[in-house]
Amino acid sequence: MLEKPTIEQIDAILPYLDHFEQDGFVAGTHEKDSATGYPYFRRSDIVQDFVQALYDNDWVTPKFDWTEWKDSELYIKHPESLRSVDSITVVKLFTTHVRGDRFCEGHLAAMFESGHILAILQRLREIREEMTKLG
Repeated sequence: MLEKPTIEQIDAILPYLDHFEQDGFVAGTHEKDSATGYPYFRRSDIVQDFVQALYDNDWVTPKFDWTEWKDSELYIKHPESLRSVDSITVVKLFTTHVRGDRFCEGHLAAMFESGHILAILQRLREIREEMTKLG
């Protein structure tokens, strides 16, 4: 069972939202390997730091079998559904997208480019504000 993230865990990744909301933000570049010619996505430094912060603060967890969770597709296809997710669902989404990128390179880039990661973080900011109001 997943535990609800703490304020400290939220505060560790929420500052990245400011970077990702900036005009002209680019998550990385699509490149080709010079030796093999295979395309790959090179993450920008800020995205690489963000992914590390997700791991360091347990937003990517082995306690959740992301391969069996099909709800992520719903949230991708219907981004308005993110408006009501809780923090545990945010953990599931980050785990799914970061781990999924290890098996399907470019997945995380697509989630940035579509605005999905931004929308998840915006929802997390709302959750953080709700937590502050509750004391």
